[in-house]
Amino acid sequence: MPLIYSVIMHKIFFLLVFYPLSLFSEVNLTTVDNFNIFSTSEHDLVVSKQGHKDHINFLAFRMERPFCICSNPVISLNADKEIQEGLKINGTITVDMTKPMEIVLKVLQVFESGHLLLRPLKFPSIRSSKVVEVDIDLGTSELFYTKGIDEAMDQSKSMCESQYLYEYVEPKAKEMNV
Repeated sequence: MPLIYSVIMHKIFFLLVFYPLSLFSEVNLTTVDNFNIFSTSEHDLVVSKQGHKDHINFLAFRMERPFCICSNPVISLNADKEIQEGLKINGTITVDMTKPMEIVLKVLQVFESGHLLLRPLKFPSIRSSKVVEVDIDLGTSELFYTKGIDEAMDQSKSMCESQYLYEYVEPKAKEMNV
């Protein structure tokens, strides 16, 4: 029995030593604080939180290699009015029930469902927040319970700093050794 165990351990050790760069894992998980972390490419993660009123709404940000910094926050909200991509919409963001901050959001994408993907151009920090409320001048608002955002940021950063690819990518012809 110990000889079989030793052979198996040597094989596992060999795999871990000689193939660490070829390992990958598609990321799609939900933290205990109900943040979703998922991969969109081999080097890009998105961390998102569903809305409280409408679970299709979300608040999200990216974690990209090589710098592993939480960046590019976006907000998805439902809008009953026709809006064109590229327009700027006024609104407010309230963090932890403090004074609302007036903001401008750029419409990045309009979905057939009526949802808008918005990028806030200037916004208060949501780091360490517990509750974020977003109101836009189109009569839409959403509440995001963000307690645990620091932990979600740390978890996505540790994934980003790992050497594992998030998704498998086929090598291109000029990258292959022929």
